[in-house]
Amino acid sequence: MPAQTNSSGRITRREFLIATGLTITSLAVGCKRFQSSTGEQEKLYQVTPSPVPANNPDLILRNGKVLTVDHNDTTAQAVAVKGDLIQDVGSNEVIDALKGDATQIIDLNGRVLTPGLIDPHFHLGFLILLDLMTPFLPPEVTTLAQLQKKLAGLVAQTPKGDWIQGYYLILEANRPPSKEEMDKVSPDHPVWMMHQAGHMGSANSLALKLAGITKDTQDPMGGIIERGSNGEPTGRFYNHRAMNILRDALPPRPEGAFYQSIIDGQKLMAASGITSFHDVYVYGEDTIQAYRDVGTDGKMILRGAIYPVLENPQDLDIALNMQHVQGPFLRLGGFKLQIDGQGPTFYTHEPHEGISWDMPAWDPKIYKEIMRSLHDTGLQVCVHCGGDAAVDLTLDAFEEAMQANPRPDPRHRIEHCGFSTPEAIKRIKDLGVVISDTPSFIRMSGDYWSEIFSKKMMQRCLVAREWLDAGIPLAINSDYPTTPWYTPQFSMASAMSRMTLSNKVIGPEHCLTFQEALRAQTMGAAYAGFDENSKGSIEPGKLADLAVWAEDPSSMSFKELVEAKVDLTLVGGNIVYQV
Repeated sequence: MPAQTNSSGRITRREFLIATGLTITSLAVGCKRFQSSTGEQEKLYQVTPSPVPANNPDLILRNGKVLTVDHNDTTAQAVAVKGDLIQDVGSNEVIDALKGDATQIIDLNGRVLTPGLIDPHFHLGFLILLDLMTPFLPPEVTTLAQLQKKLAGLVAQTPKGDWIQGYYLILEANRPPSKEEMDKVSPDHPVWMMHQAGHMGSANSLALKLAGITKDTQDPMGGIIERGSNGEPTGRFYNHRAMNILRDALPPRPEGAFYQSIIDGQKLMAASGITSFHDVYVYGEDTIQAYRDVGTDGKMILRGAIYPVLENPQDLDIALNMQHVQGPFLRLGGFKLQIDGQGPTFYTHEPHEGISWDMPAWDPKIYKEIMRSLHDTGLQVCVHCGGDAAVDLTLDAFEEAMQANPRPDPRHRIEHCGFSTPEAIKRIKDLGVVISDTPSFIRMSGDYWSEIFSKKMMQRCLVAREWLDAGIPLAINSDYPTTPWYTPQFSMASAMSRMTLSNKVIGPEHCLTFQEALRAQTMGAAYAGFDENSKGSIEPGKLADLAVWAEDPSSMSFKELVEAKVDLTLVGGNIVYQV
């Protein structure tokens, strides 16, 4: 029976989780318990917190199970907060002795207190896209016929000539719809249908006409406008530069949409225990200005770092002359590049059965020049890398930039790191590069990847255990809304299960333990943003960014962790979410 939709037409998070087969049995099998690599990770995070505040605390949280994620993974009972900092951590008796007449007391009643969760790869500014596009998601849509049926229903409700925009997740044969397949039900409405992962999409004939795309339209660097045997576009587009030729014809987004997206998205995140985030795809001056405006208006309730993305060579001048944003709740963290797309266009060393295996999204020479210029800004560079060749090219670019202009701890990042060779892992470690992993990619795309990549290559898929054993700094992220799941609870459960939608476990030896997953979502994510001295663990002198869980996540089944709730979220000692 199809899941019921809410008033917005989008199935709820719980309904989607159920629809995609996230059951106790599907997630509780397959992953063995392996020896933890946490000890190697602890050595990375030698922190120097701020001086501990004096006088009586403003707030005490007591009578709980405090998972500090400090160097020794200490468990405590209570935390004292003064101003926006943690004053002390310890037993109930020790912390109670600090209490003053004006100290506020929160009785945890045995609940678990963790550091505030950090999502180091979340596209907050683009949540508005989900509101502007119609979802074609499971269980309602998993086949082309179902997509056509829903599209026909939208056509009947939409004035002739108006655009219809949608996004899908799963279709039979794992291929985007062609223009002809959408023309059958929408000849008089331009249609843009994007895969939720964001790196491929489809347009019908009218949309191609409005965008001026013909058989004479050239493929942009690193992009593919698919063509049939007659040379005519099929309507399918791969990688952003190709997609942007079509998207330039879309109606403008409503005024203030990005601004509201940032405000609303923070509330969504706070309800999951997130206290900090990195928006690692801030595209266009309107999005950047929206962040500035939200910050200026005092409406940042979470701590955010923005990473403007360079989609084209001419974007470099904009990046180099950008007005920096710097404050306790909003700052410019660095820049973002993308060297390949999603699975079908992963840039790999060996051929695969997708669309393209040997085409990076940038000309390597231009890419390295751009990397050198961004490195010279003194800021961090984060690069989307899916295939192993993408990882190696990026490491070449990092290394050449660092050799040309040595500076201490640039801490550049590889986002996703879908496939990596043993040789690359050594280079990642030697260069001090951080991996920001998206474990839910296995849930979303693992079955498809198993079809288009060889068995040998799939053995190198998101090799988290090797990264940890090598001592590489590891963070985990949601990459929402590029994936359907926005909560850190889902990201952690995915890292611990590595389960596909068909309940197949990919690389069980790379499953994380709960403590490893929690560390990657807190201390690892803090380190990924140069914040290890102020965030990521519950220690005196660090920011009082905290999450109170309704139940103990460390003893949950995987399904229970996915659905785990947070009762209270504090940023700088102030409540930003409460049940």
